[in-house]
Parts: sequence; C-alpha cells; structure tokens
Amino acid sequence: MRTAIILAIALAGCGSAALRAAVEGDQAKLRSEISDRHARGKITNDEAACLARAVAEREIATAKDEKTALVRLAETRACAGDLDDALKQRMKTRDGAGAEAALSRLEDGTLSESDARDWLGDTDDRWRAVGTRTLHRDDDRKQRQAAFLDPSPRVRRSAIAAATRANDAADLDPLMEVARVDPDLLLRNHAIRAMSSIIRSFGDEGKARASEYAVRLRDLWTAGDDALREDVAVAWALSPVWENGGREALRVTIGNGKGAGAIGAAGVVARSRRDDPELAGSANALLARTIESGSYRERLQALAMTRADGPQLEAIRKAAKDEDREIRIPALARLLESPSDHDAAMKELEAIASFGVKGSPTASSDDGHAREVAVRARQALASAGDVRIQAWIEEDLAASEPERKTRAASALAAMGRSARAAPLLADGDASVRTRAACTMIVAARR
Repeated sequence: MRTAIILAIALAGCGSAALRAAVEGDQAKLRSEISDRHARGKITNDEAACLARAVAEREIATAKDEKTALVRLAETRACAGDLDDALKQRMKTRDGAGAEAALSRLEDGTLSESDARDWLGDTDDRWRAVGTRTLHRDDDRKQRQAAFLDPSPRVRRSAIAAATRANDAADLDPLMEVARVDPDLLLRNHAIRAMSSIIRSFGDEGKARASEYAVRLRDLWTAGDDALREDVAVAWALSPVWENGGREALRVTIGNGKGAGAIGAAGVVARSRRDDPELAGSANALLARTIESGSYRERLQALAMTRADGPQLEAIRKAAKDEDREIRIPALARLLESPSDHDAAMKELEAIASFGVKGSPTASSDDGHAREVAVRARQALASAGDVRIQAWIEEDLAASEPERKTRAASALAAMGRSARAAPLLADGDASVRTRAACTMIVAARR
C-alpha cells in the first residue's frame, strides 16, 4: 500500500519507467533505465530531482531497523522538507527515528506546534525534545529555562533553540551558565549563539547589558576551547556588543596573535568588520603571518577565513607554491577570487585535478593520496564553475570509494549539472543512493 501511494504521487508529477522502478525499488531496472538515457544526455536536472525524491523516500520507508532509519534521516536532513510523506509515515513508529522525523518536520514547518507540544511531558527524551523545541512563547519562559537543565542533551539543545526564537532577555543569564558549565561542549557553542541572537536585538537601552555581556564573554574565552572561542569572537563583533567592549576585546585578542582562537577572531573581523580599517588591518596582518609561518593546522584555518586581497594576498600566492599539496589547493582556491591570479590558479588546479583521469600518464597510478588531492582540486574547480573538468568528475561516479562518489555528485551539483550524477541513484550502496539523491533534490531548488 505504501509503495502504491508513493508511486501514485510520483507518477502524477513526473511519470516514467525509471520513476516506477525507483519507487518499487527495482535497482536493476532503474540502473538500466538511467544508464541508457544518461549516456545520451537525456536526463534533465528536474527529472533527476524527481527520481531522487522517489529513491530517498523509499530508502526512508524501507529502512529495516531504527539504526538504519536514523542513518537515512541524517543523510536526508538537508532535503527533508521535500520528503514529508516519508517522514510523516516514519514518525508513526515510536522510536528514536520516529522522533527524529518529527523534529525534522517541526523544524521545516510541516508539523504543527500544537501537535508537537503534546510531547512536552514525554518520558522518552527523544520525543520530549520535539515538544521542547516549541517553548518560545512569552508564557513558556519558566519551562524553557528549566529545560536548560534537563538531564538529556537532546532536550537541552531543543531548549536553546527555543530560546533563540523566543529572543527573551531573561534567558541571557541561564544561557551564560549553559555556555560556562554544560557537559556537552557543542551545547556551549549553541548557547553563545543564542545569546548573540538575543543581545543583537537590544537598542540603545541595551548598552549596559551589552557591556556586561562583553566582559562575561572574556571568562568564556579564557576557559573555552578553540571552537567556543570563535563563537565568542563572533559575539564580540555584533552590535551593540562591538560598541560596548567587544571591539576592545577583539583588539587585545588579535594583538596577542596566539593560537587558533586569535586566528578565528582575526577571521571574524576580516569578514564582518571591514568598516574598521585599523582593526581590520591588524586582523589581515595576522592572517597573512599565519598563512606564511603558522603550523599546518593554523595555516589551513587562516586560508579558510581570509580573502584574496590586502596584505594576505601575497601570503596566499606563496602558499599556492607550497610543496605540501594540502596547503597548495586551498591557497589556489582562494586565488580564484583574485582577478589578476584567477587564470593561473585555474590552470594549476586543473593540472592537479587531472591526476588519475583516463588517458593521462597517471591513469593507472595507485597513489591514493594523490587521488584524494585531485578530488579536492576538482571540487574547488567545480565550485568556481569550471565546466571543463566535468568529464573528470564523472569518472568518480564509478569509483570504488563511496565518499568519492558522493563528492562527485556534490561537485556536479555545484556546476549546475546535478543530473549527470543520476547513475548513483541506482548504486549498490544505500548510503550513496540516499546522499546523492538529497544532493540532487537540494540542487533543484536553486
């Protein structure tokens, strides 16, 4: 019955023999139908997305157990809004996957808050977390703040998300405690982001609170890890915290110039506070120094956060010639942003990306690291819209490694050619099928 319903809905939108095979789970038939039309270039992006929805829905509907269902739901979270029928069906099962399906539907607006609130007092924390996500009303404050201390990290995470939406200044102090002492380090980051959202809504009357907030963030910076420090830096850069102590805190941090936290702070200023030439100049100088002489990890971090202009441009150019290809590729990718360096960087990336392609001198090489580097170069070129490498990317659709296949699907989607990844919808690996399907569905929205 379930298959019949999916088939009726799908065929009404984009009927075809391939679609029928996708809905019915006939992998051999789907592979045959796709192969012929793919070879002739007859599958459009819209048709691929239609097939992808059928494949993804079936993978969710036919997951054999809770663990498998959770994997399928995680793989399709980015496109869950397009798979509501399957999620609605899955949440009828009273397990963790059912709760995850319900939470996805609530976040995407396809499950009503009144229905979700029925689980507020549920003894199963997975379902209680769904109800907790709705605690953003004015009269929910007491219950929301109590949920910050719930034994379950799932519920605490939902309470923080509810606080972000509630935008209630009364949540600042309890959220600060979450950011300071919660045993789940990731929830500390979420708490800082929620506080930043709240403080940003303050007008002139919030100057005193913003100043206090900037000072208390210093304590979090001192005690936090690198990931938390970057969120602190983002909070300092937001108005009105920026004008009431945040700028000074960032100036001191960047001036010290030590560690991933300072690099993160410099990246935040370089991206969001270019209106402050003095501090932006210090940030760019730190990024440039790090790209030239930092540790391996620091150099990668700085390259990810910088722009191809200012004092760091020359540092990026030097990094683009580095003997370490792991450094060279992100540096070359950055140079694609520079008009004067674009063509040369493109040519160099294409040379790296050509490793192992059919007909090349390295086609039969078993250098796994070089192949991985080549895949990264292809991704950088695909993001830049270089359609000349499409054939190389398509070779990865037949790779033995699942990750290379799904990366190829992402690269083709970035180039606007998501339909060329259609063969993966009939792949022998369910995870490859699902991840590729979600990539095509998301690409169709653009």
